[in-house]
Amino acid sequence: MSLKNRKTLQQSRKWSFFKAAVLILLVIYAVCLFLPLLWAFITAFKTQREFRLNIIGLPKNWTWNFSTIYNEFYVPVSTQTGATEYVNVMQMLINSMLYSVGCAFCGTLIPCTTAYLCARYNYRFSKLIYSVVIIVMALPIVGSLPAEISMAMSLGIYDKIWGLWLMKAHFLGIYFLVFFNMFRAMPAAYTEAARIDGAGNWMVMLKIIMPMAKNTFFTVMLINFITYWNDYQTPLVYLPSYPTLALGMYRMSYITINELSTVPMRMTAAIFMLIPTLALFACFHKRLLGNLTMGGVKG
Repeated sequence: MSLKNRKTLQQSRKWSFFKAAVLILLVIYAVCLFLPLLWAFITAFKTQREFRLNIIGLPKNWTWNFSTIYNEFYVPVSTQTGATEYVNVMQMLINSMLYSVGCAFCGTLIPCTTAYLCARYNYRFSKLIYSVVIIVMALPIVGSLPAEISMAMSLGIYDKIWGLWLMKAHFLGIYFLVFFNMFRAMPAAYTEAARIDGAGNWMVMLKIIMPMAKNTFFTVMLINFITYWNDYQTPLVYLPSYPTLALGMYRMSYITINELSTVPMRMTAAIFMLIPTLALFACFHKRLLGNLTMGGVKG
């Protein structure tokens, strides 16, 4: 065997050892993520008495706690007249869907459109917008919450779900850079061919560019959806009359006087809140995990 072949064999063995080590670490990491979810799912089917006697193992008698959560889980809400209303799980689910889907769509569409304009039209204003995004990301903004609430009340969008859609419709953030780099990497031949055929700016963006960016768009939208779905602080401050499931889970953690304060009930509510996210991923996983690369230009 020649010296060159020996070196190649040694390098391949080193890489094989490295790949095996990385694989083992990834398997351990996946198990560490899966075991808490499995424990929560098993605990959701236990009573409090059985949970105290058997914290880790399978329940002897599987208890359907979801009906208790659906029927007895309420969040008190103060109305403008000073009365107290109770919002049930179904209404919280509807509020969560409206808040998460609307904010995720607006929070993805605006940076996508703005990034396309800045990437494909090389004007001074485009460079200014890019610089503003970088500066805002680099400089933390602290203490702006009272001013935001006062402005939202002045504009009449406070305590309204569609008002939060408008507040989340901005291009500041990391996803602007994601879309900007993606549009910059697209070959200009795609748009040039459309312009030769007589397509205008709107037609090029809607018919050529956006279909090519749909995988990235839906991936970013899913990430935003999960972020807003698990967010309880924003509805707590801006939507006092429209509690979401995340806000309900937050308030449920402070309940200490009824049967909903037990660990099995809290795990049941957590699993109930997880179901829509799993269903969304099951429906769109092929598109979200699809090929994000773009092929070459055919002649």
